[in-house]
Amino acid sequence: MVDAGVSFGVGLLIGGLGLMLGWGLLWLVVGAIGLARQTCGWAIFMSSVSSTAIAGLSMAGVFWMVDSARLGSSALHTGLAGVPLALLVAGFCRLEDGRQIGPAFLEGSRLMLHQLLGVHDEGCGHCHEKPVEEPPCHQKPCYEQSCHEKPCEGKL
Repeated sequence: MVDAGVSFGVGLLIGGLGLMLGWGLLWLVVGAIGLARQTCGWAIFMSSVSSTAIAGLSMAGVFWMVDSARLGSSALHTGLAGVPLALLVAGFCRLEDGRQIGPAFLEGSRLMLHQLLGVHDEGCGHCHEKPVEEPPCHQKPCYEQSCHEKPCEGKL
């Protein structure tokens, strides 16, 4: 039983580091493209290099330390899915403003990608300036009462 728990824990660790490595590699590519286009600085690129290197070296260390027989256990394979599954479940939870975490995270990532790659610099389609038909809080379930009040209410 202890052996299965250790295998599951190692699986969680490898799954989390693998997710971190994939995310770091994505932003390493984005940072390198942004650096080549001169739309982002060295700090962004070096940050993605360091996060990728830390995740890769940590993952290599875990693989080096783990017994090869443990890598085939079903408990480890179950643990591998633990961190991505936890993030998937967390994506359906709501933020304080009523938005779901998953779509808000994806939108923030998209905006950061556009910022780093300079999408809105030269040749901008002005998509960010198009008016929205209704306030964002009315498009999604909102639990914040203050956003539903009119700006002039209660002020004399």
